[in-house]
Amino acid sequence: MSDDLRRRLIRLYAELGAHTEPECAGNRCPKPLSCCAPMYCDLASDFAREHWGVKLEPGWHPTLPFMGPAGCTVAPHLRPICTAHTCEVNEHGCKRGDEDWTDRYYGLLEEIGRIEEQVLGKRGIWPA
Repeated sequence: MSDDLRRRLIRLYAELGAHTEPECAGNRCPKPLSCCAPMYCDLASDFAREHWGVKLEPGWHPTLPFMGPAGCTVAPHLRPICTAHTCEVNEHGCKRGDEDWTDRYYGLLEEIGRIEEQVLGKRGIWPA
């Protein structure tokens, strides 16, 4: 992966994380930060190693190896499934009542997917 594309993906994933995190941790979610599960930690670990050459180190949490006191300790680009998740998008395909938010969300996913196609020859996470 070229350094320029790598930096661009990191920035895009950070933007996506900043976009989705308030939905998950804020008052829009009935159970804030409750969608985390050990299998998603495993997926993040595999993704980080396979696509970024990074070995994630577990922390103190007994069941969620990458959970810290303020949420996930893994950078957004190393945990794309988690970074992209919001319950509302998962359930409804959009953020109801906020077309601008939804458009930005899908715009970020599309841009990430295009870069991943260039780098990986396929979209790493996002469907075509």
